[in-house]
Amino acid sequence: MKLWLLVALHFGCYGVIILFAKFSAFSWLSVSPETSTPMIAKLVNGFFTVFTFIVPLLIFANAVLPERFDYYKLHRKVSITPVIIACFAILASVFFIDIVERWNIGLITDPNWVAERQQSIEFSSWAQQMPGILDLLVFLLVSALAPAICEELFFRGAVQQLLLEWTQKPHVAIIVSAFIFSLLHIDPFGFLARFILGVALGYFFWWSGSLRLSIAGHFIFNAFGIINLYFVQHNPESWWAKAETTYILGAISLVVSVGAVFTLRNLLKRSPTKL
Repeated sequence: MKLWLLVALHFGCYGVIILFAKFSAFSWLSVSPETSTPMIAKLVNGFFTVFTFIVPLLIFANAVLPERFDYYKLHRKVSITPVIIACFAILASVFFIDIVERWNIGLITDPNWVAERQQSIEFSSWAQQMPGILDLLVFLLVSALAPAICEELFFRGAVQQLLLEWTQKPHVAIIVSAFIFSLLHIDPFGFLARFILGVALGYFFWWSGSLRLSIAGHFIFNAFGIINLYFVQHNPESWWAKAETTYILGAISLVVSVGAVFTLRNLLKRSPTKL
């Protein structure tokens, strides 16, 4: 019941935003190239993330959880060495993730979904414009840091722990929470890549007992994508902008990333924490 209540609160907050967007005073919630700017689009996206994840978590913590916000394990500290290894593992995986995403895109041939993806690409190309350093910093704040904190609190701090209490099986809780994490992004073309990321972040949380480690990994993954996009936009003719990930590079990426993950696991097993 607790899990369904949390998910219901999440969708309830979406409903509130949709309802408010119908009033002229909140017309800024409806972003489009005709009525807004890329900067406004970024800020609205950040607002959506905070409102639809943090508000449900606050309500849920105060209404249901005896430990309140401490339940999410955000207050637990983690040393710098595991953070560095976790971030390295995530960064090392980006080429493998790129291959997986290409596979995922190739698996979906439904013309309606393909058309929707094209519309999404066109909108993102507009909304993600970064003509200056301020745009980059704002984008990092609202699309790297905010999702890392909000989504990790929701999916790992809440959903994964609730599933663990229900099933008493850590691996099941991690995999199912990663599935829900990817599913609720409502992006079939990025489902597999996001699922893999969710599984890795779930194990980071389980092994360390601290949400800070999964937040760091989530942030570095998002930040890499945004910084990479910034350089591509400003250097469209560079070899980096034109380069494509090869299968060999993807395989190397996978091996190095998995090695770093197991190194992290062995390091954290010396002082295991039960969530």
